[in-house]
Amino acid sequence: MRNSQVLIFSAMIFAIAFYNLMVTFELPESMMGWVLSDLVLSLYVSYLLDTFIRGSIKTRMQ
Repeated sequence: MRNSQVLIFSAMIFAIAFYNLMVTFELPESMMGWVLSDLVLSLYVSYLLDTFIRGSIKTRMQ
């Protein structure tokens, strides 16, 4: 599996486990929505940062 696939699968597993934890602690729906949207936003920003760093390191073949 490629690194991006591993990142997506682990993010999905982490999100499902985190959601189940929030349901267990009976947080209000509005708070769960904010936390989940913050989590998704942070994963997206980390993905963009990862692709930016890895894309800039590669050298061109001549």
